[in-house]
Amino acid sequence: MTWNWLGWLSWILAIAFLCWVIHYIRVQQLMLIAKTKKAFAPKLFWRYVALLVVALAWLGAMLHLTFFRQVAIDNHRETRISMQYANLQLHNQGNDYYYVLATRSKTGQHPVVSYTYWAKGNRYTTNSRFGSVADGRRLVTLDASSLPWNKAQLKKADQESGHAFAATMTVHYQNTVINGLGLRANRDAATYTLIRVPSAEMVHER
Repeated sequence: MTWNWLGWLSWILAIAFLCWVIHYIRVQQLMLIAKTKKAFAPKLFWRYVALLVVALAWLGAMLHLTFFRQVAIDNHRETRISMQYANLQLHNQGNDYYYVLATRSKTGQHPVVSYTYWAKGNRYTTNSRFGSVADGRRLVTLDASSLPWNKAQLKKADQESGHAFAATMTVHYQNTVINGLGLRANRDAATYTLIRVPSAEMVHER
């Protein structure tokens, strides 16, 4: 069992508490008006403020943990990394043989390049946000250099595949209390695919 149940419980309680506070304020105000014919009482006002601060702080904390909290990829207390390596397979279009098909989008201010490659008899697709192509002497692209690659494993795969392989790094959130509160425990945090080809000529662009 993951700690995500704690996150779901906290979300339910946070929303329920906020609804109760709103209901409580409404009831108290109606009672105040009925008894004193006044709409303001300092003691009740500060009680409302305290309850609203607690409710909004609780809800804000849940929003932060679920949607905005940043976790370092190499923080092994909160994340774990799995790697998959696969040799690329040649694909042809007429007399043109290539390992990767690169397709550029024609829409948006920042066009995205999708990469299609074949490995283990299957077709895979990623894009320039979650993958990159390394050719020539450079084993790891500049975009991917900030990720914690196992350079020894990459060199081994490079030699065994004839400089044609795909390395997919998947980052998973660990099953911890803090990740559970954010509904992230045992879920994928990020996936990045490094596609290695012998030369730029092995990438067909369209």
